[in-house]
Amino acid sequence: MPPPLAGSIPTSRLLDRLPDLALLNHRGETVRLVGDLLAGRAVVITAMYTTCRGSCPVTSQRLADVRGALWPIFGRRLSILSFTLEPEVDTPEKLRDYAAAYGADARAENLPDWQFLTGSPTAIERMRRGLGLFDLDPAVDRDPARHAAVLLCGNPDHDRWSLLPSGLRAGLLVEGIRRIAGFTFEQRYGIRA
Repeated sequence: MPPPLAGSIPTSRLLDRLPDLALLNHRGETVRLVGDLLAGRAVVITAMYTTCRGSCPVTSQRLADVRGALWPIFGRRLSILSFTLEPEVDTPEKLRDYAAAYGADARAENLPDWQFLTGSPTAIERMRRGLGLFDLDPAVDRDPARHAAVLLCGNPDHDRWSLLPSGLRAGLLVEGIRRIAGFTFEQRYGIRA
């Protein structure tokens, strides 16, 4: 096979390049990044940490606000994943308490699953970098308090990804997630047959 042309579109999906890391969720369950959390699902991913007093609580509340509106669109095919930037501090127990504050401590019958994730510092760093959720300035990147208030929305199977600012109004956020992460044209644009 000839080498790819300079500037050509990559032929491998992000899902194929990510390591299938073992992580722990707020329920104390071991989950695999690719096999359990990404494959076959639409996802909304955000970075957070439980002691944050800046954008993390605002982002988590915004996700809690739009979670119900995402259910009729995606059902169980959408997951919300919030991973800690401080894995040495944020144990599954601390994440469970944090999740409870946003109504995400247990699986809900009619809401997309929302998991709060931790793991070894190496696993979290590999995931964060693999997903592209890092700052190009190393000084900014090392400081968890300066992380961006964004949501990485995607459909890993279709390799469609985009960042959305978490501060968007709820309706705009739902519309953005629908268009990026939807599985079909009809789902992405809200068309009913």
